[in-house]
Amino acid sequence: MELLLEIVKKKKLEFLLSVTLAALGSVLYIVPYVIIFYIIRYYLESGINAPAEPVIQMLVYGLVAIVLRYILVTSSFVFSHIAAFDLLYIIRKCLTEHIGTLPMGFWTSNNTGRIRKVIQEDVETIENFVAHHIPDMVSGLVLPIVTLILLFTVDWRLALAAALPLPIGLVLVKMMWSGAGSGQKRREAFKEYHDSLEKMNSTSVEYVQGMPAVKVFNQTLDSFKRLKKSVIDYRKFVLRISKTSSPYWAGFSAIVIGGGIFVIPAGIYLLQTGQIDVATMILFLLLGLGCFCEFVPFITIVSHSEYIFEGTKRIESILAEESLPEPDLPLLPTTHDIRLDNVSFQYHETDVLSNINASIPEGSFTAIVGPSGAGKTTLVNLMARMWDVSCGEIRIGGVGLQEMGTYGVNKTVGTVFQEVQMLTDTVRENIRMGKDGVSQESIEKAAMAAACHDFILSLPKGYDTVIGEGGEVHLSGGEKQRIALARVILKDPPIILLDEASSYADAENETRMQEAFSRLMTGKTVVVIAHRLSTIVNADSILVVNKGKIVEQGTHEQLLEKHKLYYSMWKAHTKARHWKLSEEVVLSEAR
Repeated sequence: MELLLEIVKKKKLEFLLSVTLAALGSVLYIVPYVIIFYIIRYYLESGINAPAEPVIQMLVYGLVAIVLRYILVTSSFVFSHIAAFDLLYIIRKCLTEHIGTLPMGFWTSNNTGRIRKVIQEDVETIENFVAHHIPDMVSGLVLPIVTLILLFTVDWRLALAAALPLPIGLVLVKMMWSGAGSGQKRREAFKEYHDSLEKMNSTSVEYVQGMPAVKVFNQTLDSFKRLKKSVIDYRKFVLRISKTSSPYWAGFSAIVIGGGIFVIPAGIYLLQTGQIDVATMILFLLLGLGCFCEFVPFITIVSHSEYIFEGTKRIESILAEESLPEPDLPLLPTTHDIRLDNVSFQYHETDVLSNINASIPEGSFTAIVGPSGAGKTTLVNLMARMWDVSCGEIRIGGVGLQEMGTYGVNKTVGTVFQEVQMLTDTVRENIRMGKDGVSQESIEKAAMAAACHDFILSLPKGYDTVIGEGGEVHLSGGEKQRIALARVILKDPPIILLDEASSYADAENETRMQEAFSRLMTGKTVVVIAHRLSTIVNADSILVVNKGKIVEQGTHEQLLEKHKLYYSMWKAHTKARHWKLSEEVVLSEAR
């Protein structure tokens, strides 16, 4: 809670004003009832024909109290909402900015469903708690206390009878919180609730993202077992908690709200024996029966606070994730060769890369090939500093990536990978990607070079069309890759990292993209992960990666002469290129 408390301190003034105004409003709540008490006593003592002036004066006081209470309570909620929405902005801003500094390993161990829940739902509960629950909690605590103090000054015996339901109700609440009947304490229950909700969120996202495969293979929700199981588990948990806590909560509510079971008998006895007057009896009927009604929502909010605190723990767990270290003064290299010295990388104590040594000259074209899972993408990600190496060092132009920092690496390196993410924004902004001062003409030239200008013009609003997950149109994989390529062309970095960036392109556009690559690579240091070996036969150097190590290195001709892994991969590639369905197979399939 320490991190969030530091954030909350920034709105300390609004909190104090909200709490103070809510407390004062609660005090004024009982003023009209006290005035009724004095009006009744006045007429009982002075008779029905007593002058009306004192009564009118008291009624005016009551009206002023009601209006003033309305102003105080409204102002309390205004200040609490100001604090809440400011906190909402601050916390989400802190989360999104911090997430942007985390290494890629964070995303491989945290699914998008969990992160979405934390940023949206868990932060939203804090806003709801601050905006509504804090004023309600203050009112729910102050009003019963002030009421009891007043009642004890009038008659301690009836006040004691009015207060009697409180300890009984609190015992029932304590039993409910301690897990009586379920064997699970409240804190444990809310942790399980958050876990089950995150699991349901994650599997829901996975189900939606996998919808094309679900439809192609004619699957249904019932067949998607992980989502179905997460929904059923969540339902079972909620039903179990509801069944075990309902009896205690119902008993608490009935006893506290129905406090008259003690006040009425005691009041009747004292009235009959002449120890109190009718006015006092009416006052206790008005206030004594309901003095703890506001205490019920107070306990409800306190119970709900554990859910909120569990959510804040998950917010803090993200904020506590270690960012990539950044230098105070990022260094930019003057040359752009890449050198990897004894680079090793571990993920969850598993060796992914071991003792990688390579030198990539400035202006050269280097390809990385290897079997699936060999570590090719991880190696390129390390060059882009999406992770920091576990051992060794990667340097660009003699400057270590950590010395360059995120700013220096982003300034020097451009990437185009297979899985391209489009932001929910216009095509223009997706190409520009925060590069200020770029003209529309420059954006269109980059789009033309990336073979995407024509299809952009065919969109409903051209370059102003909103794309991305929440956009007006959804782009194909090839269209996304071409926009990503346009980004890099516009950025014009000295080092380019590509992961088979034309894999989604059709035959017509692949040629145009290859031409764009050729123009883009001129005079630059280029590293390409190649899955189609025919595209990298002219590479200056080819690194063959297998089981996290570089097992071969050389040109295409040199590697073929070795008759090792690359040679076998090339044979498989050429065989696959010449494979086709025979006419007999096609006809038999048609029958």
